[in-house]
Amino acid sequence: MNNNQMDKNYMQGFFADANAVSRLSCALMLAWAAGAASAQSSQPAGVPAAQPAASATQAAPAVQGPAPMTKARLDELEERAPLSQRYPTGSIKSDEAAQKALDEAKEDRHAAEVRYVIDQRACYKKFLVASCLEQAKERKRVAEKGIKQVENEANVYQRQATVDERDRSLAEQKVKDDQDAARRLEEQKQKEADAARKVKESNAKNRQVQQRIDQNKDVPPDLRIREHEAKVRQQQAEEAAKAPERAANAAAREQRIKDAEAHRLDVERKKAENERERAERKKNQEQSGAAPVVK
Repeated sequence: MNNNQMDKNYMQGFFADANAVSRLSCALMLAWAAGAASAQSSQPAGVPAAQPAASATQAAPAVQGPAPMTKARLDELEERAPLSQRYPTGSIKSDEAAQKALDEAKEDRHAAEVRYVIDQRACYKKFLVASCLEQAKERKRVAEKGIKQVENEANVYQRQATVDERDRSLAEQKVKDDQDAARRLEEQKQKEADAARKVKESNAKNRQVQQRIDQNKDVPPDLRIREHEAKVRQQQAEEAAKAPERAANAAAREQRIKDAEAHRLDVERKKAENERERAERKKNQEQSGAAPVVK
């Protein structure tokens, strides 16, 4: 068996072992949850149950970890340029770019950890095991240093973006509050002006009433009554004088209406007679066989 075939078998065995470990971890987690639920249900009545780290009535929390790494995926990740080259310092200028950098950093970190495990296993087949392990550790440290640098920059950008968004929101709220305050102040000024105008008008009316009272204070009450009655009688006399004229106008209006109605009826009567005469002439002409005469 050649070296290439040995490396291929070794890699296949490594990834198979990794997937088996993942399945074993899931099985252990499910078994732990089932045992906790069983212990809770078998507790004697009246005895308080021991409180586990997580409630037995709740499902065991799912372990969120990276997806199992395949050889093809590892090769794909390692063929990419280092993260620090894909995102050089100062290149992250948007929240989307920051999130994308963090996602890729997570992938690269996972690949670096898998590569470190593979390198460790390969070292145990060599004579200088300690030196080989130290080199593998150094490669992992360098890779994680570049990843950490990009992660720090992306996190700083996202924190600053959050602060900027909060400041922008506060500034917009302040502008809105200032506009509302100015509007309320203007409304208050308008209300005060309206109230002052009403007070002024009321005072003017009161002065007019007081002037009339002052002007008539020396006039005896019976004289004022007589003057009022004389004024009423004068108005009644004027109305009575105009009554014949109003009656004549009403009669003339009624006569015009009657004349218009009589004229309308006369026009309709003449129109009906003409239609009847025309129909008789046409009938006579048709009976005599003569050609109709058009007038």
